[in-house]
This record gives sequence, structure tokens and C-alpha cells, in this order.
Amino acid sequence: MHVNKMTMNPLLRLVILLKPHLPLMLLGSLLAVITVIANISLLAISGWFISTMAIAGLAGITTNYFTPAAIIRFLAIVRTAGRYAERLLTHKATFDALASLRFYFYSRLEPLLPYYRQQLQSADLLARLQQDIDQLDNFYLRVLLPIFVAIFSVPIVCFTLGYLSATLAIVVALALIIVGLILPMIMLKLSNRAAHQRVQTSSQLKLELIDGMQAMREMLVYQMASGYQHSINRISLRYHAAEMQLHKYTAIANAVTFLVVNCTVIASLYLLIPQVQHNSLSPAFVASAALLILVCFETVMSMPLALQILPQVQVSAARLFEIIDKPLPPQSGTKAVQNGDILFDNLSFAFPDISTNAPNGFNSANSDTEKPQTVLRNISLNIAPAEKVAIIGASGAGKSTLANLLMGFWPVNPGQLSIHGDDINELSPESLRQYISLMNQQSYLFHATIADNLRLAKADATVEEMHQVLTTVGLIEFIEELELGLKTWVGETGEGLSGGQSQRLKIAQALLRSSQVLALDEPTRGLDRHSEHRFIHNLLQHLQTSQQSLILITHKPLLLRQMDKIVVMDAGQIIAQGSHQQLLASNEYYRQLLNYF
Repeated sequence: MHVNKMTMNPLLRLVILLKPHLPLMLLGSLLAVITVIANISLLAISGWFISTMAIAGLAGITTNYFTPAAIIRFLAIVRTAGRYAERLLTHKATFDALASLRFYFYSRLEPLLPYYRQQLQSADLLARLQQDIDQLDNFYLRVLLPIFVAIFSVPIVCFTLGYLSATLAIVVALALIIVGLILPMIMLKLSNRAAHQRVQTSSQLKLELIDGMQAMREMLVYQMASGYQHSINRISLRYHAAEMQLHKYTAIANAVTFLVVNCTVIASLYLLIPQVQHNSLSPAFVASAALLILVCFETVMSMPLALQILPQVQVSAARLFEIIDKPLPPQSGTKAVQNGDILFDNLSFAFPDISTNAPNGFNSANSDTEKPQTVLRNISLNIAPAEKVAIIGASGAGKSTLANLLMGFWPVNPGQLSIHGDDINELSPESLRQYISLMNQQSYLFHATIADNLRLAKADATVEEMHQVLTTVGLIEFIEELELGLKTWVGETGEGLSGGQSQRLKIAQALLRSSQVLALDEPTRGLDRHSEHRFIHNLLQHLQTSQQSLILITHKPLLLRQMDKIVVMDAGQIIAQGSHQQLLASNEYYRQLLNYF
């Protein structure tokens, strides 16, 4: 029977995901039960032993103390070794589970991007992948483990007490049910809203903090820092209010638990002392039973906290499943890309409308009723192997979207975009992204060394290959002057480099990749005139040697003069094509663009 995962309880789905780790978790839980039983037995037998020895001393009789002493030593060793082994196994199981959960959620998220990147916020994704997954480590240690220990330990304790008094066993069972089930259920109902608010506001707080840190300079420039501080303060107050409410419930639960435990001990004395008076029970068992009852609540002591944490875990799990349950983009093909003409055949494109129930979440701009979000219309363009093509147009004309479609980031209607005659929807994404190397305006530099950032484009790149591409982009002299050279850290998002240096390092990444098509979006942005001339000269030499096709998005006349073909775009349409000289002579809009930029 097929089960819809989207309607399945998040906790059940979480258990299914943890299935590979269940053997280790069960072994750790078994050790926890053994340790708890050993601890209860140790105190109970110790109480009986001390009472027996005291009575024997008062009566002046001898008794066997070797066997009880040996049992006590054995139980002490079992408790100590069991506790160590239990902590070792349960924490290893937890860390292994967290590692696998992070990998699972990241691998499920990766195919959804950049398909959904316009609807998803990076800070929110980070909060879910870090904070919410970290919250899941409580699921085993503080939820499943206490429940497992309670289920298996409570019957053993009550069965043992039944030998002393059936009534006492019933009283203790009721007390354990109150502390381990009824009280936690009440706390669960009371804390459910606060727990949900805590998770949500914690996510909002992280989102605000990350966005604020990234935009700190702009907020200071535009004097918006105080308003941002007030926003952070409001969210923090809501978060701490929810946190305080949860702590109040915990304190109430602890107070009620303390009261029930002590009342149960008093009840045990009330039930057992008459049996001693009637000589139906040895006095030594009274102290033993009292100690056993005190320590037996260890079996359920974690249950109030477990059921208080449970809704937080459920909310975090639901938030994670919510994002990976988004419909997958239309399935990509498996064919390998062959070198040939890139053909846009009357292509029109609208960004995926994921808010509707359209098939695959994609609204075609070629439908009978054209959608207002259409960004490309009737694009017809052919790019031959080794051809140099520039795309120019005002902001929002659709230039970058055209380059991104070549990477297979969004689906297009069949037959409208092909490479070597193969429809792009039939091509393997891995093969496609090996065939085309893209450097766009959102290219990212990691907080790592220069060499590590270059190896992002080619993992097995040699030092010689790195030097070659760095020479092409005009960075080699700068890097050779650095004390650590290629091992220099560039800082977060490349903050240790100037704007022009960061730009050239990103271009070097694209050049390092062994691709047939090089797509560069404003590659000379941030470069001075001398660096720009040098880069253009080196790039043209590189293209002549590599025989790569070039798709260039630029407004710089120096680059446009060297292109085989220039495509002029406006409002998502191609309005002119030709060489630089042809367009200068025949197209007024092209001349206006050059004068404007």
C-alpha cells in the first residue's frame, strides 16, 4: 500500500529516516535500561544490607555479609560500566544520525535549487539545515530513550515490589503513571503553543540576524540600524517569552514530581510498617523498599521533559519536511551533451509558478493565455562551436535568464532549446554543466584559500593549471606577492580581495573548467582600464587556443568589437543581431546603449 509521505506524521517519517541507526540506538537503550535497573537494585540491596547488619548487631547474631557485599560490588561495577557504555553508544548514535540527516536533507534540497531559489531565503534555509536539524538530536536522547527506559523498567520495578506488597506495587505503579504519563501529557498540551512559538521565533531571529549582518554596511549608510535593532529586540522578546513559559512548565512539573515521589515513599511506610508489626515482613525490607521507591522514579523522571521537547522536535521535523516535499522540477534527461550548435528556436519562458497547481509547477509562456511573468519571448538564436557571441541590453532585458536556461536551471518547452540537435530537457544536468562553464553576477567565493576556491571548479587542478588561468585573468603577479600565495585565505564572500580581484578570481574558476562553452556575465565589472585591456587580450588568446564558444553579457565596447555576433535584447526579446559595425550603422537602440553605459 502506497503511503503519501507529505501526509505522514513528521515523527514517523523521522523514525523511518533513522532506521539505519536503530540497531545502535536499541543497543544504547538496552544498556540504559540495564544501568537504571542496576542503580535501583544497588540502592535497594544496599538499604536491605545496612538494615540487616544493624538488626543483626542489635540482636547479637551473625549473618552472611559476603554474598550481599559481592552483589553490591557487582551492581556498582555494572552501573558504572553500563553508564559509560550507554553514554558512548547513545551519543555516537545521535551524532551519526545527525550527520546522516544533514546529508539527507541537503541532498534532497539540492535538486530543488535553483528552481525554487526566487522563493527561498538563504537565511531561512540555513536555519532549517542547522537549527532545526540540531533540534532533532533531542528526538533520540531526550524523547525516544526515556520512553524506552520507562516502558521496560517500570514493569520490572512494579513486579519486584509485588513480592513485598501487591497494594504497594499498585500505588507505585499509579505514581509512576502520574509522573511518567499523566503529568507529561498535561505539560505537553500546555507547552505545545509555547514550543511552536519558540521554534518559529528562533528561526525568525536567525533570519533577521543573518540578513542584518550581510546588510550591515548599507543599514549604517542609510541610517536604518536603529530600526533594525528594534526589530531584533521585538523578536528576541517573543522568543524569550516563549522560552520563559516553557521553563515555568518545567518548574511546575518538577515540583509536582517531587511531591508525588515523597508522598509515595510515605505511602510505602504506611503500607509496610503494619506488615512488620504482624511479623509478615522483615524490618530490613522497609528501608530497602523506601530507597527502591525513591530511586525507581529515575525510570520516568525524564518523561515530563521528553514530552515537552516532543512538540519542538515535531515542529522542526515538519519545517524540514515542508521544504524538501516541494514538487521536484521536471525530470532531466540522461543523454550526454555533444559539441554542436546551440539553438534557441522561438523560445518563450516564464519563471516557474510554484504557487499554483500547474503541472510540474511550470507555466509555459507559449500557452493560449500568456502569463504576465513571461521574461523571454520568441527568442531565436544560433551559437556555433567556437563562435563568440555577446548579449547586450538594459537591466531586466532577460540576458542573465538566457544564460541560466542553458545551464538547465529551469525547464523549457520541448523543441525550443537544443544542443547539437538534442533537446536540452533530454540532456543530463551533470553533462550539461560540464559542457558549459558559467560565471554570473551571483558567483560565490568561499571562506577558504585561493587554491580551494579554484578547486571548486576543478577538484584535481594542478598548481600549473591554476597559475595558467590566474595569468589569463591578470592575478598571478598579485598572488605571487602574497606571503602564502595560493594558500592565502580570501575571507568570507571574498572580503579579503578587492572587487576587481574577486571578479577575476571568479573568471579564473570558469576558465579552469574543461568546458566547450564559456558563459561570462559582465566579466570586466570592477576592472580598471589597464586590467580590462589586459584581460580582453588574454581571454581572446585563451579562446583561440581552447576553441571554446563564448557567450558574453557585457556593455563594454572594447569587448563588443571582438565578437563574431552581437545580440541586442529589450524587454525579453531579441530586437537585433549582427556585428558591432553593422549594429552601429543600422540600430539606434544599440548606439543608445553604448552611449548610456
